[in-house]
Order: sequence, then C-alpha cells, then structure tokens
Amino acid sequence: MVKPIRILHVIGKMDRAGAETMIMSLYRRIDRTKIQFDFMVHTKQKGDFDDEIESLGGHIFHIDKFNGFNFGSYYLAWRKFLKIHAEYHVIHGHIGSSAFIYLSAAKSLGRMTIVHSHSAFSENFNLHDHLISFLNYPNRHIATEILAASKQAGIDRYGKKVVKQNNFHVLNNAIDTNKFLYSPKKRREIRNTLGISLDTLVIGNTGRLVEAKNQSRLINIFNAVLNKFPSAHLLVLGEGSLRKSLEQQAIKLGIESQVHLVGVKDNVADYLSAMDIFVFPSLHEGLGISLIEAQCTGIPCIASDAVPIEAKVSQLLTFISLKASDDEWVDTILENQKAYSAEHRSSQVENIKKANYDISQTLPQLSKMYLNLAGGSNGISNINNTNL
Repeated sequence: MVKPIRILHVIGKMDRAGAETMIMSLYRRIDRTKIQFDFMVHTKQKGDFDDEIESLGGHIFHIDKFNGFNFGSYYLAWRKFLKIHAEYHVIHGHIGSSAFIYLSAAKSLGRMTIVHSHSAFSENFNLHDHLISFLNYPNRHIATEILAASKQAGIDRYGKKVVKQNNFHVLNNAIDTNKFLYSPKKRREIRNTLGISLDTLVIGNTGRLVEAKNQSRLINIFNAVLNKFPSAHLLVLGEGSLRKSLEQQAIKLGIESQVHLVGVKDNVADYLSAMDIFVFPSLHEGLGISLIEAQCTGIPCIASDAVPIEAKVSQLLTFISLKASDDEWVDTILENQKAYSAEHRSSQVENIKKANYDISQTLPQLSKMYLNLAGGSNGISNINNTNL
C-alpha cells in the first residue's frame, strides 16, 4: 500500500481563526489516502483543532517561537527536526515573520517550500507593518511557491514585482458552502439560548479579539446604534487577548447586558443565522473569510475599506471607510439591514461558487500543488490565475 505524502504546516497555534479554519476545511475534504497534513505549532498550549487533527491521522509537533534573539537556536532546532523527519518533502509556512529561517533550513536540506500570506497591511502602515515586511522580504527568494489570500496580501508581504512572477498565486480562502446555509430553526434556538427575542435587531461579528479586527470600534458603533434601536444586541464570536478590555468597554458604556462575547463556537453557521447584519470594521485583512461565510448565509454585511475587494462575492457586502463617523456607519448598517430582512434571505452559494470560493473548487488546486511539489515538479503553474 502506498503511503500518503505528508505536508508539514507551520503555524502559531491551531485555534479557530481565519487561516486555521481554512486549513481545517481543506484537511477534512482532502483525499487523505494520498495527502496527509501534520502541524508544527509555536506553543505548548492545546489548540482548538488539535483533537480533530489527531482523529484525522495528523501529527502535531511543538517548537519554541522565534523571538528575534534566538535565531541560531531556532534555525538549529528546525535543521534537527527536518533531518529526523525526512518524510516531509513539502513545508507549507503560514508564519511569515520567521519563515525566512525555517524555510531556509528546509531548502538547505532539499525540501520544497511554500510561503503563504493570509493578511494585508492596514492603510496606516506602522512600525509593526514595516518590521513584518522586512522579515518577509527574504521569503520571495527562498520559497518554491508563494501564495496569498488576495493580490493585496501578496503585494504587502512580497512586493509588486513578486505578484507578477510565475510562482506567485492567489489561493482563495474557500469555505464549505453546504455548511453555511441560513436556518430559521437555528435562528430561533440561538436567540432563545441568549435570551433575545426574534424581532430584536442583532448585529454580528466573528473574528479573533485582537486589535486588527477592531471590535473596540465595533462596540462604539453598536452603542451609537442603540440611540435608534435601544433594544438591539451585539453578538461576537471569537477569543483573543482583548476580551477583558472589550468587556470593560461595554461595562463603561453601560451596555454589557446587550453585548454578547460568546467565545469560540463549533457551530458558527447557527450563530450567523441568528444575526440580522454582519459588521466587520477590520483594520486590515488578507481577505476576510468571515465575510464569505456571512454572505453565504444571506446576511447583509458592512465592511471597512481595509478589506480587499475580493471579499465582495455578492450584493450583500457594502464597504465603508474607516474614517467615516460612527453615525455614518450606523446609517449604512440600518439601510442595509432594512433592505435585506431575515424573512427574505436567499442563498448565495451560486455567487460564491462563481467567485471560486467554494472548497470543492480550491481543493483540487491545492492537492495538485502538493502532489507536484512532492514529485519534484514546478509546483502549481497550472492554477487558474485569472483573479490576478
């Protein structure tokens, strides 16, 4: 019996975030008799997906993260690991800041390498962005293949010249559309659980509770919504370092009983069904896969202009400037919520497939890439590049 090739994904921690969720969607659907995923994570803490990974036959390895001062030990740890694990012909890196180290180690041992950008920079290019850009610069010369969630995510990480190269490709952050269909039944169940009546306006958001996702601004916008809809509720899925500060912000505004930070959930689609409108004021995004999921369930979406245009796969998504006032955001939210009421929701699956964001469309591309790289060919030269 021929053993499957094993792909080593390099990532921080397998929690329920955008890139990790996309990887798991692909992993569940990929032909594991031919291709198996394993993971090198930069933490000893257990990730949200760890149990599922192991149930699917994947292995999880741990390494100390690169902190800027441990270059030598980090590089040597990678060399040692890869010498012991000769089964990994393909290393798929999702952490760009240290990829120049671990991909260099892999390349020196004759392995095929992939670097993958999942995020674009914010409009206000700051010191952190400059540092990330600097650390990503060598990757364009090291990686066999260069992937990005959007063209802008590629430009920001690797430069304008790189996105014109044959080894650069946009790989859409696809979803399993069958899992993101609107359910009136789930809408009732989730609202009953949260103590929210069916006729109450619910504004929603999913994402890590971190600065980039800008949920602090979202709470301020929601507070302004309450001036017109005093009974409205805010429903946010996700965990992160800013949870306590967001909770304190809601308490300070006196709206904590109407702000629901429900954490990480397995049944995201059910919570999307419970929402009336999805608001996404991110400071920067590679794509914004949460917006694809929300549009699939038929929810009107309002996103900041920091989100790539590729996220607009239907007429349900409206962009608004981050510089716009909270009141302008409120007006846009209420206009769109009124135009697309829950009673008239319609599936956007066909639109999502037309835009090539269904997992069944990207899975063959990724599978072919891995098989070609493992066989020593030139990788994914046959991936459709029309979106470039």
